[in-house]
Amino acid sequence: MSLHQACAQTAASTTPAPAADPSCDCQQPVGACSASIAVKPVEATTLGSYAAELKFTSSAPACSKVNYYVDGTPYFNVLVSGNTGTDSIWGPKQIGRSNITEISCQVCKQVSITPVPEDKKPVKSELKPTLFDGQWAGAGNNSFGSAQRWTLSFATTAAGQAAITGTMEGSFPTVPISASGTVSGSTLSWKDQQTLCSASLLTDVSLAFECHGQGSVQMVMKRQ
Repeated sequence: MSLHQACAQTAASTTPAPAADPSCDCQQPVGACSASIAVKPVEATTLGSYAAELKFTSSAPACSKVNYYVDGTPYFNVLVSGNTGTDSIWGPKQIGRSNITEISCQVCKQVSITPVPEDKKPVKSELKPTLFDGQWAGAGNNSFGSAQRWTLSFATTAAGQAAITGTMEGSFPTVPISASGTVSGSTLSWKDQQTLCSASLLTDVSLAFECHGQGSVQMVMKRQ
């Protein structure tokens, strides 16, 4: 019976590390090491079963394969990137240090992972545009009765984020708009100096736009 089969058939099972990790080839042992196992009983979550946490320590800095028996059933753990590790084990009776015997340790061959050449690395997927992306325009009066025309462009910059640019025209010099906003559901909100603004999609070609600061403005903007 193989080690893997023995582990699979026991009621007190742990999750062993694979025999051949991408950076540790345990089919090619390169030396011996010494190892110790500490046992800490923990509260079981299933009626009629017991659990314990195992802590492994090896004399080798990395790639140690620790073999051991729990009540006569073989197990192993591979410490890949350091000389310590933990695992949990369950059984029909309380598990203590006296239940663990025949501890042995071997050093596995470290295998270098070949980096992917720059020209063969997968191309990052482009950001998926949202329904906000594009240019919008609308006109209306602010809370002081002054006519305004807003032209805004939205562009997705990251998941849940967008850049806002555009202009506000009225009975004063044209005001440039430049801000970063946050998308939450069907609403895009941002702060431009002391003004809080938001745009909420009504349809794929219209949105409800409003800004509040020194005065306020509300209007329906159309996709251009």
